[in-house]
Amino acid sequence: MSRASLPPPPPRPSRTVATRILASFAFTIVAFAVTFAFSALAQKRAAEESEELTKGFVPAALELGRLRAVQSTLASLVDGIPDEKNPLSTRILLETLSSERRMMFESTRTAMHDDLRALGSEETRQVALVLSGELDAAQAALSGDRADLDRLLAAIDGGDRDEVNRELIALGAKEHDADKRLKALAEHLDREMGRLSNAARDRERRILVQLAVLALLTMAVAAGVALHTRRLLRPLERVTERARAVARGDLTPQSIPDSDDEIGQLAAAFERMVSAVGKAQSRAVANERLAAIGKMAAHVTHEIRNPLSSIGLNIELLEEELAESNVNAESKSLLGAITREVQRLEHLSEEYLRVARLPQPRMEADDLAAAVREITSFARPEVERAGCELAVSIEDDTPPVLFDGGQIRQALLNVLRNAREAMPDGGRIDVAVKAEGMSVVVAVDDRGGGIPDDIRARVFDPFFSTKGEGTGLGLAITRQIIEAHGGTLACEPREGGGTSFRMLLPISPQRTSGPASVSLAREPPYR
Repeated sequence: MSRASLPPPPPRPSRTVATRILASFAFTIVAFAVTFAFSALAQKRAAEESEELTKGFVPAALELGRLRAVQSTLASLVDGIPDEKNPLSTRILLETLSSERRMMFESTRTAMHDDLRALGSEETRQVALVLSGELDAAQAALSGDRADLDRLLAAIDGGDRDEVNRELIALGAKEHDADKRLKALAEHLDREMGRLSNAARDRERRILVQLAVLALLTMAVAAGVALHTRRLLRPLERVTERARAVARGDLTPQSIPDSDDEIGQLAAAFERMVSAVGKAQSRAVANERLAAIGKMAAHVTHEIRNPLSSIGLNIELLEEELAESNVNAESKSLLGAITREVQRLEHLSEEYLRVARLPQPRMEADDLAAAVREITSFARPEVERAGCELAVSIEDDTPPVLFDGGQIRQALLNVLRNAREAMPDGGRIDVAVKAEGMSVVVAVDDRGGGIPDDIRARVFDPFFSTKGEGTGLGLAITRQIIEAHGGTLACEPREGGGTSFRMLLPISPQRTSGPASVSLAREPPYR
């Protein structure tokens, strides 16, 4: 195949298989990262809630419990003062517990106001302010309890029972009111701890459900990525199987699905290679057959040409003698038939000799369009005698081409004769010359019955012919000539009916109008 007829390289894929696989795995990694991040955030929130409980609410509840124990003891002691036999010990115990209660109020306030607010969320900080306010209210309800206790003890020392009862009632009311407030505060604190625990359990259940959903989605993404990757790499398996089939000898080109990645381009390039190898193999077989035919033809024609020459000479002498004698017409007719058969055998021997003696072309950079004009002018009378019309269309300023004039003449005449014989009832033959890429194309179109697809692939095989007569070597020799020029010869169906033969010849590297000789072979040109 000439360099000019090579197909353009395929465009670079916009998205390679590696990029797609990398993007798929990146998507999977993102899915796993989202799941991991969600799990980490959930664990962080659970740790914060656990810290609120263990380092915030629980210490506050413990401090409040101790405070309530002291307060409950004080209230019980105040209630038992009238029956107390030892006022001095009661006084000491009340003073001690009262001092302890004040310290417990401070430690409980610190646990609620400072520690709980420092550890908890915004909602917990608001709860801590409310609890601290309730604690302050309970402490405020006990304001003046020391003075009340002193007056009670003084009344006990004075023995005034009415005064003792009045002070006892006032002090007992304060103590029991503080005890109720602290109890309400403890219940409030328990509710908040229960709310936080319930919220933590609910959140844990939601997190487990969400993590399960995310895990399933991640697994689905991973499975989808695996299937997507397998789908991307499946064409590679087909290419491998196709390569094995080619290794077994199957050189029939296969159709491949469209793909915009490099594996698809590899498959397309592989099929193009298989097609080229098949064509090259068939051409090699054809060339080997031609070479074998040439050797055989050279030997056979050498053996029969001398006898044919002798027969032809004797026939001429016999014709001269018969012309002088008075013989019947039947004898002259038989002699003419023998002469025609001898001529036909000479023509066949010449046809075989062309195969045997076809030399390498001696190329010269020249005007192919002018050569086509001269050849078609020479062939026009014969074409018109067959009832056909010859129409020639030549593009202006066609570049010079490297070709052997004698061989190109033989090739074009073979194709023209084939087109004429394809239209026994007459018709139009179109010959067109035009530049196409880095080649000059000579197209010969006929309007005959066309060539079936199963036969078209064999028209260039030696000895293959759809006609009842002929050697079947004309198109085989024509293709051999064109390929020896570095070009290609194609047989295609013509739109509207008929057949189109396209001869592509590479343009000359010397873009000059003169016939600059560029000899590419040592053998003399074939004539």
